[in-house]
Order: sequence, then C-alpha cells, then structure tokens
Amino acid sequence: MSSCTNQIYSHPNKKLESHLLNVANNSKKIFKNLCIENNELYAEISFLIGLCHDFAKSTTYFQKYLKDHKKTEKAYHSFLSAIFGYYVTQKYLEDNHIKNDNLPLISYLSIINHHGNLKDVYNTPKSEWNKIKNIPSYVELQVEDLKVADIKELKEFYQKYNISIDNFLKNYEDLTLEIRKKLKKFTRQKNIENYITLILFFSVLIDTDKFDASETKLFSRQKIESNIVDKYKKEKLNQNQSTQINQLRDESYTQIIKTIENIDLDHDKIFSITLPTGSGKTLSAFSFSLKLREKIEKQYNFTPKIVYSLPFLSIIDQNEKVIKDVLTNANYQLTSDIITKHTSTADINYRTTKDEELEINKSELLIEGWNSEITITTFYQLFHTIFSNKNKTLRKIHNIANSIIILDEIQTIPIKYWTLINKTIKKISEKYNTYFIFMSATQPAIYEENEIKPLIKDETKYFNQLDRINYNFQLAPTNINMFKDEIIKILEKQENKDIMLVLNTIGSSQEIYKHIQENIEDTNTNLYYLSTNITPKQRQQTIEKIKKPTNKRKIIITTQLIEAGVDINVDIIYRDFTTIDSIIQTAGRCNRNNTKTKGEVNIIKLENENQKQYNTYIYDSTLLHLTEKLTQQYTQISEKQFNQKTIKQYYNQAKNMKSTDESENIIQSLEKLELTQTKNFNLIEENIQKIDIFIEQDEEATEIWKKYQQIQQNNELKNYDKKREYKKIQNQFKNYIISVDSKKIGTTPEENGIFYVPKEDLERKYDKQTGFIPQEDEDAFII
Repeated sequence: MSSCTNQIYSHPNKKLESHLLNVANNSKKIFKNLCIENNELYAEISFLIGLCHDFAKSTTYFQKYLKDHKKTEKAYHSFLSAIFGYYVTQKYLEDNHIKNDNLPLISYLSIINHHGNLKDVYNTPKSEWNKIKNIPSYVELQVEDLKVADIKELKEFYQKYNISIDNFLKNYEDLTLEIRKKLKKFTRQKNIENYITLILFFSVLIDTDKFDASETKLFSRQKIESNIVDKYKKEKLNQNQSTQINQLRDESYTQIIKTIENIDLDHDKIFSITLPTGSGKTLSAFSFSLKLREKIEKQYNFTPKIVYSLPFLSIIDQNEKVIKDVLTNANYQLTSDIITKHTSTADINYRTTKDEELEINKSELLIEGWNSEITITTFYQLFHTIFSNKNKTLRKIHNIANSIIILDEIQTIPIKYWTLINKTIKKISEKYNTYFIFMSATQPAIYEENEIKPLIKDETKYFNQLDRINYNFQLAPTNINMFKDEIIKILEKQENKDIMLVLNTIGSSQEIYKHIQENIEDTNTNLYYLSTNITPKQRQQTIEKIKKPTNKRKIIITTQLIEAGVDINVDIIYRDFTTIDSIIQTAGRCNRNNTKTKGEVNIIKLENENQKQYNTYIYDSTLLHLTEKLTQQYTQISEKQFNQKTIKQYYNQAKNMKSTDESENIIQSLEKLELTQTKNFNLIEENIQKIDIFIEQDEEATEIWKKYQQIQQNNELKNYDKKREYKKIQNQFKNYIISVDSKKIGTTPEENGIFYVPKEDLERKYDKQTGFIPQEDEDAFII
C-alpha cells in the first residue's frame, strides 16, 4: 500500500516533516541555551532525536490510523523510530569522529519511551533489553511497508541531514543485534551520570513534542531586578529597627548578601543558610537568589530560573505571599511568566495578563513544566521529579538544569535519604550547572562541612543572640486523662498567656480540645483547633484567625503540622515528646519575635489508657531513643544552651545510627538504569492506607460539588475531557478534601469515584471544630 507523499501527517492537520523539524529545532535550542558541559554536542544529538522520534508515523499503517482512528499494533511508531534514532545518532558520531557509545543508546531509550514512562534497561522481564531481544512482529511489517511505500519526499527531507532511510532499512537487523548487545554494556557501567544524562535528553524530547503537538507557545523570558528585596525591606519592613529580632534579621541578611562577592561559580554550587526561626530566611534566600542569578548572567550569559521548594502545603501560601509582596512592591505584574505555584492543589491557570489566562491544557503544560521565572513548589514535586521514571514529572528536568533551587525547611527530609540526596544533588549541580540553597534552623548533616558553602559563617552567634525561651523537660510518662485535668488548671492559672498544645496524633488532639472546650468558661479566651482532620480551607481560615491581633488570649490545640514555617506566635507551648529537630521547630512558634517575656516550651510524654506513648505511633524509634538520651539530663535549659549542645550532636549521631541501605539501593538502581525502582523513593510515608473524602461544609463546597457531579455524569464527555474539566476546578475542590484512615471511614458514602460527606450528614460525620468523626465515634446511621 502506498500513500501520497504530501499527505504524510504526524497528527491530524499537522505534516510529519513539519512536526519533526519543529521538535528538532526546539530541542536543539534548549540545549544550545543550557550552560552545561558538552552542550554543543548535546544540542546536535537532541536535534537528531527530535528529527527521528516520530519517523515510523510514515508507515501506511499509522497514516490509516489517523484517518479511521482504529489503532492496531502495526500503527505503533515508537519502537521503529527508536531504532532509527539509534542509527542516525551513531552515524552522526562516526561521521564526525566522535567516540561515544552512550549517546546512540540515550537516543534509542528517549524515543522508544516518549509516549510513556522510562523502563528498566536490563535484567527485568519488561526491560528494554528483553524488548529488543524479542522484537514484536509488527516492527518487521513496518520495515517491509517502508521499503515499498511512496515516501520519496520524506527520504529527500532526511537526505538534507545526510540521513539515508534506504541505508537504515537495509541494515535494520544488524542494528537491532547491536542495540541489544550495547544496552547490556550500558547498564554495567554503573554510573549515575548515565541516569542524569538520559533523563535530561528524555525531558527535552517529551517537552518539545508536547508543546508542538498542542501548539503551545513559550513566553519570552522576563527580567527581574536583583535589588527588589532591598527596596522592599527599606520601604516596608524597617519600622521597628530597635527590636533585637529585626537587628538580627538585618545583620544576617547583610552577611548573606555580602557573600555573593566571594562565590566561585565554578565550584560553589551548594549553599546553606542556618538561622534561628523567625530570622527572615525567606527574604534573605530570595534576595540572595536574585543576586546570584545576576552574577551568573554576567559571568556565564544565562539567566537561571528560581525554584522555591518547601515541604508542606500548609506553609507554601505564606511564603508565596511574601515573594508576591516583594514583586508587587517593585511594580511587577504577577503574571504566570513571572511567578507560578505548582502543587497538587494549585490552580492550573496560566495568566498572561491580569485578566487573561490560557486554556486549561496549555496552562497545564506551562505550569507543570516550570516555565516561570519563579516557581513555588513542594519537596514532593521536586524530588519525585529528580528520582523518577515518569513521563509527566521528568518533562521539567531540563528546567531544573541551570536553575537556582531553594530548599526551605530541609530538616524534614528523612535521614534514610540523606546519602541519596547528597550524591544526586552533587552530581546534578555539577552536570546541570544547578545551584542549591539548603535552608533551616536545624541544618541536617546531609553534607560534610567541606561539601557545602555556608552563607552564614558564624551561625552560633545568631543563635546566641536569641534566648527567647526556656525548655522544660517532664519526661516521666503521663496518662492523657491526668494531663487533661492538669492542663485545665494551667490554663486557668495562666489566664493572660497565649498557649499552644502540640500533640502527636489526631485522636489525642481532638480529645484534649474537647476537654478544654467543655471545661474552660473564660469569655476572654479564643480556642482554636488545627490538624489535617479539618479541610485545607478551614485550616487556612483558622491560621489567619490565630495570626489576627485580638485582645483575647489564644489557646491553640494542634498536631505537628504547625512545626515548619507557620508564622504563629505564642507565650507557652506544651509539646508531646518528639525528636529534637521537631522540638526545636515547634519552639520556633514561641516568643517568635522576641518581644514578650521569655517563653516556655514544656516537653511532656503522653500515653493512652493502654500505657502506649503517642510518639511511638508517629516517629522513628531510633531517633526517639537518641532524643531521650540527649535530653534526659535536663529539667530546664535555655534556648541558647539547648541549641549549642544538642543540634549538631543530634544530627551527627543520628546520621551514624541510621542505615543508609535505602539510599544505597536507590543509588544502585539509578546506576544500573533500573528506572522503575525509583518507585522505592517515597518522601511521604503513610503507615496506614488513607482515603480522600470530600466535605460539603459550606455553600462554596456545595457549588463545587455540583460542578464535579456535572462533569462526572456528563456522558457526552470522554475521560480525557472529564479530566480537563476537573482540572479547572481542582484547586477549589481540594480545599474540601481530607485524607482519612480507610478503617475509620465508617458509613461515609462514595459518589462518582470519591467518598463524600453531604451537608445533610455533616453533624454526624464532621465536627465543626475538630473535623472528621471516625467510625467508632459516629452516630448510628438512620435511614
């Protein structure tokens, strides 16, 4: 069967030659603009990958599929295109006398998976080696089809680049044997650099392919002045210069910014900012990044994007607001080419002007690809991109290259992944020319001192300047019922103090909240509850209420979600026993601005009726034992002394005590290109299976639930269309989603693929203050 050459298409209404050339040119442009080693060579190889990636769409089988939409195996195009890509890349290297056996294989692996996820290269049943060993029969049929097909113009198109389709088809069988042999050798190199290089090429191909197929245009890069934080501080923040905390903020800010002068951009790639909580790390890091960006631009002639990454959704909005305030103060429009937020709950709206936004599929491509000057995102999004085989996440890898990445509250990274983070970030900083800023009040020992450049060289001085609190340790276990009676007496005695209780489980937090609610009758008290058991919208509203000035005293009952970065300030904290890093992070909410009488952080050890301590449900036993060992000598100790004596001691001992097996196993998998094993990297571990539940708690929830139902029940929409329509409302929808232990959902009904508490059932299933009511506590279900 033959086809007219001028009717060979890659997509409906898009000529194959045009698509191939667009992807090739755009891929080449990305690599040419990247300041990395071998970028000229990589640009040429990326051009060839783009030129070959859809080559097998030229078969009559695929062209028939475009017309009748009946897909058969014979219409699959990635396999034969990948073999063609291998051939073309290898021939280019031979013609130019370049010895590199890996690049043809990287071309092959990128193309064969460009419509899916990267697979293991060798040694597993579904590996690429097994695939090329047992080539599907449809590939042979495609080869025979192209030998007789009328593709004269396509042959002429490739001939412009010294590529012979006839020569490829003639040598097809020898090429498959060669690829199989070399894939095996590739994995035996056991070099993580191969992984780093493969995912970069894969990222560029799939990104340019999606952009061209969807006809989405990239916006031109925007300049952001490096001094905008300086202006913001001068115009907005210097009203209270005399306070000690503001002096500390200014002093540390000045020192961090001054460091720019002495940075060697070739060698200094990984930085740390270690400062007490409340000392202005967000503004300091943002300003440093802008000034580092300017220095890089002057020295290397490229402008890094900035990625601001945080561990929790609960603190992202807060930091986003600070950065947007700085930009607004400098008269920047907050369009999406300047700043976007990419999280699981963020709006997928790419705004080109204040009042205009792109359609949803184009917005999604731009936002999920990190194409803004500043992207605010989570650790989960960042690290599950770096350690991944997924098409959707790897698409943004090339925008991680040449960027500046701020890792705020880095202490939340589990110790078991420190070795993995250490080795991989070092390699990425070296190969991608990417700069990292590790930021924390409790800097973990991920790197040795000679591996990371501190932007605060005398951090002890700053910690010593602040002695805002005393720690009081009461480590004899206390039954929760005894503590409930005790806390009532304390609250009555401390009637003018803002007090926060931080508990280790939702159950214990609810129990104590209800007891206080029933037994405190003080009209001069506002009582607040925070945990993941209440909806994100309610959590945010509660945090805003807590932060709002009032003449009434505040009592806050919460779980550990309060620890990292939430800007709340109280006089006294009671913290159920936890690890040292969590103790210090929690303490950062007490006398935060050093403007009150010295705060008190009381560490207690609560147990339930069965004498089981609540901390054992949440925290690693090794770290709990280490914390007990390091704190058992104290009854009371000042913040200054505690920081001096325990932080480094804790992290150094923890590093030595914890196994590196999980890190080493993932590193070995990356080195051997067993790419599906990246699934073993799991930044958020859940010991229990959780289920999402939508809570119809107000009128807005009712409206968004109706929209969701309309989308799901619309039989005229295909699944793809339903997903697209859902994305338009997902941010509002997720404002009402909580995750609940699957064993505790009780009689909660399921509708349209999600569990759901309707407003008629709110009283029985959702407490207005403490959130979802688990199965054991819900009222009988009456029909």
